[in-house]
Amino acid sequence: MHFVYLIGVNHKYQLGLGGEPIRVEGTPAEFAEFEQFIRDSIDTYRIRAVAEEMSVAALKKHFISGDSVLCRLARAAGVAHRYCDPDPETRNRLNIESNDHRERHWIEELKSLNVFPVLFVLGADHIDSFGLLLREHGFTPSTLARDWQPSPEATQAA
Repeated sequence: MHFVYLIGVNHKYQLGLGGEPIRVEGTPAEFAEFEQFIRDSIDTYRIRAVAEEMSVAALKKHFISGDSVLCRLARAAGVAHRYCDPDPETRNRLNIESNDHRERHWIEELKSLNVFPVLFVLGADHIDSFGLLLREHGFTPSTLARDWQPSPEATQAA
């Protein structure tokens, strides 16, 4: 079976704390808690790949010169990683104009990756529609977090 474990999230947690010239809002404790949640999910569900609604172009747009948090965590865990969101050039070439088209592109990326079980991290607003699309294409989705949020303690930490 092709298990896809979904985590809906605010994209800032994929970017990390950042630095100059733009610092992402959030406490170090929030980001540490998110990273631990991802590590625990990789271990618990024996994840063999991490995929995400992200692209290198989107990272650069947010002034992130390196990899996403998820890419770094996947590398540290020794599992595959895939950025699934199309960059602007790919969007133009493939005529991707809507969220539905983007989600269908993610399906193709998962098929191409072909490593399961996979942890897929995406914007919380895509959880329901992407879950249905996964089922339509023969995947077995399971939602681990509809909209992951840090604990109140992490949010209040300075």
